[in-house]
Amino acid sequence: MDIVRTPQGLYKTNCYIIKDKGQALIIDPGFHGAHIMKEVGDTELVGIIITHGHADHICAVDAIVKVYDIPVYMHPKDDELLRVKRRMPSAYKERFVAPYLPLREGNLSVGPFDLMIWETPGHSAGSVCIAYKKALFTGDTLFNGTIGRVKTFNGNAEDMQRTLKKLVELDSSYTIYPGHGSSSTLDIECQTNPFLANV
Repeated sequence: MDIVRTPQGLYKTNCYIIKDKGQALIIDPGFHGAHIMKEVGDTELVGIIITHGHADHICAVDAIVKVYDIPVYMHPKDDELLRVKRRMPSAYKERFVAPYLPLREGNLSVGPFDLMIWETPGHSAGSVCIAYKKALFTGDTLFNGTIGRVKTFNGNAEDMQRTLKKLVELDSSYTIYPGHGSSSTLDIECQTNPFLANV
């Protein structure tokens, strides 16, 4: 398995390309679809998964699905984020409007990728964390040393507390791949992240 991290856009949002068994899966294509597709290369692309519906995680979806006939997955509780009308930098004018399949908590198979999806609301109502083998893609829920903001359009502090309680009960050997910044492990975060100390 190979995990390619390519930070994109104004906020250096991490887009991940997982390559395994000759196929690829994209998580959070925020910007620069052409660059992301170049990173995919000749590997067969089988799908896109969105950790949550904020603009900096979705703006390249349409560019990619115009080239590849692949499914897109997102939790439906973030559908409203695709329709929020507000002032945005010009870089965010490309919005995700392609059809998507609803993510729910549980097992999900996309091509050869047998994934586990956890519903992890807090940063947004439809935030999810995605596990593949020993990798845990946490979006803007959990970062190296901190957590995602809850004062967002459909964020909620109480939901985040419940989510953090769920995360500390997962396998601590997971390597965390967050939506921004560097990777960590769940074990390190449980020991050092102040937001996980008292959940």
